[in-house]
Amino acid sequence: MTLLAAIAIALGCIIAAEPRLLGRRWPPTLLAAGAGIGIAYVVIHLLPEIAIGAEIVQRSTEGRLPYAELHAYLLVLIGILGTLFLRGLQSGLHGMTPHPRVRIIQPALSALIVGYLLAVRDDTEVGSILLFTLAIGLHIALNAHGLAVKLNSPQGGLVLAGAIAVGYALGVGWEAPEVVVAGLVALLAGGVMTRTIHEVLDEESHLVALTVGATLEAALLLGVT
Repeated sequence: MTLLAAIAIALGCIIAAEPRLLGRRWPPTLLAAGAGIGIAYVVIHLLPEIAIGAEIVQRSTEGRLPYAELHAYLLVLIGILGTLFLRGLQSGLHGMTPHPRVRIIQPALSALIVGYLLAVRDDTEVGSILLFTLAIGLHIALNAHGLAVKLNSPQGGLVLAGAIAVGYALGVGWEAPEVVVAGLVALLAGGVMTRTIHEVLDEESHLVALTVGATLEAALLLGVT
């Protein structure tokens, strides 16, 4: 099931970056609604997973690391700051020399993590996997579309699809310790939320669509939990 989910997300990236869609940026309201879905999933589903991960970190260190349970949340912060740094680098903000193609790094890393997490998931419930695929897969596909429009090339979609495949292959070949998996979830959560906010909330008119998307996703998650 997780393999089908990985294939679906990879295909979604390729389709979202389809050359005939270049120059036809999807409606901002649609993008904002999709972003709202991603944010709601992170807050309602991934944050509780991070809390569980914090307990795993604490158990794995056996009291040797002060405030061990907080280190999972530190990785969320690293995901946030890392995403902000890459965005500053791509735009030439804060005195940095602009490198526009740096914009592909953070989405590619997120796609790599998503592929890996799908491969090592121990949750076999179809509903849980479908929710992950819908929310996080949609986030990755929206990134692919945004990259295609900004770079005027389908290259971004192909890179993200490849990152999903590589991540899944790594997960099949090597299952990291629980503490590492927990850290990857935390990094993913921080990156998804930060990139979403920067990509979508440039105009206040997007807030309504984002709120609607987040509300519907929250209702879905709470309804099936």
